[in-house]
Amino acid sequence: MEELNKKVPLKEYPWHDDAVRIIKWTKSKPPEYRAFIFDICMSLAFIDSTSGIEKYVETCPSCPESYNAHLGFINLCSPCYEKNETWTYQKAAKPQSGALGKLSSEMILKFIEILFDDFKCVFAIGGTEVADALIEHKNGFVILAEVKSAPLLTFPLLFQIPKTTNLAHSKISLTSSQFRELNSAIYLHDKSYIHLGKVKSENWPFKPFADHLEDKGNLKELESSFKIWQKTKVAYAEKDRTSKFYYLANASGAPPNVAKEKDGWPQGESISDSKTSAGMDRTDDIKKGIYQVLKIGTKYKHQNVKTAIISNLPALRHGEVYVDPFKGMLWGNEGDLVTDKSLTYLKREDLRYVFDYIINLTDSIQGGKEI
Repeated sequence: MEELNKKVPLKEYPWHDDAVRIIKWTKSKPPEYRAFIFDICMSLAFIDSTSGIEKYVETCPSCPESYNAHLGFINLCSPCYEKNETWTYQKAAKPQSGALGKLSSEMILKFIEILFDDFKCVFAIGGTEVADALIEHKNGFVILAEVKSAPLLTFPLLFQIPKTTNLAHSKISLTSSQFRELNSAIYLHDKSYIHLGKVKSENWPFKPFADHLEDKGNLKELESSFKIWQKTKVAYAEKDRTSKFYYLANASGAPPNVAKEKDGWPQGESISDSKTSAGMDRTDDIKKGIYQVLKIGTKYKHQNVKTAIISNLPALRHGEVYVDPFKGMLWGNEGDLVTDKSLTYLKREDLRYVFDYIINLTDSIQGGKEI
């Protein structure tokens, strides 16, 4: 195998050690919990990597407790939606697409590195290489993987801004210096939130969240937020628009007509589009991922190399149509055909799976079977 540009996931970020603390906390938790914490970590990463994030802050009369301003990563103000069933359009804060893809890929690889004991080393591969990741298995073989990951829920931020007489949802003017002085919290829905302290605090927002997580007294409120995440996952997977949780998730599309009729939702605007589908659920990503693992398998067919698709969640909506038919499927090359008397066939050792692994945080697959 040629020399690849390998690097340790997230190592270049100043909050690397705090992210490791958070992920290690999940090691003793059920798989679903790990996927929930991944979403929180990605939300924290979104916060850290969005340029000019202070421009997206708006006053919000529906925030809990002493908070009075909101910033989200979907186009819906969730405190207003949850408290008053008001469809308030608020433009989502977005990291640049290049930074977002890199962050999402490296975040899931850091989870895989810490949580999967069978893997000796996990590396992100930079540049335009044949794969996104390289994993060294304890049994001596290498896994080359395509990474397709995205959060189900991107949790918003709450802020305490100076007292305002404006009770409506509205933009506010903040300089970056003023923004750094604000007290903040991550909003986990249903009036639940976790204080993150001042924006300018050390390794904000990862360190304050890691500190909160390691305090055992905080476990109960996190369990409550996890249940909301689970309900949102079910609503997302089943496309259940009757569930109030459906519109909190990514890829929820446009709101119902009542949003336009009652609350003046802007024409043509969605809450979040299909490009933000959770895990590996975006159909274009599934198609590309299958092509990439076939390409890897073809290139390294006669080496001790296996293939994988890595994600935080399986294809919850599109797995049955786009992924399941390839589970357990074997392929081979015409050049390996063997003719013996009247039979022409491929030997088992010349066949390989479309993907040897689908690795995610909830229900991984090896060779077509759940592991």
